[in-house]
Amino acid sequence: MTDTSPVEPTPIAIDRASGALRLAERTITLTGTELRLLSLLIERLGDAVSHQEIRDYVWGENWTGGDEALRVAVNRLRKKFEGNQRRPQILVSVRGIGYRLIGTRQA
Repeated sequence: MTDTSPVEPTPIAIDRASGALRLAERTITLTGTELRLLSLLIERLGDAVSHQEIRDYVWGENWTGGDEALRVAVNRLRKKFEGNQRRPQILVSVRGIGYRLIGTRQA
């Protein structure tokens, strides 16, 4: 039998002093790209953020590299904090739009 109970939102915050992610009780070191990406998604927590908006925010409006760099950055983040990367519950894909971060803001 599959557990269909709703997943409890994970407390999430960026520690700007160290450039690290605080996820529940864990602290995860981030690269500059990961920090910019998560900063935007935390600012828009729970909202679907488009690929274009993410690319503009993370790499700048003049970025011509396409979506591959974004997919790589998302996959690296998922490796750092998702229990099952094939079924992410925190950094989720929104088909045809972009990505959504699921959680609650941590003080």
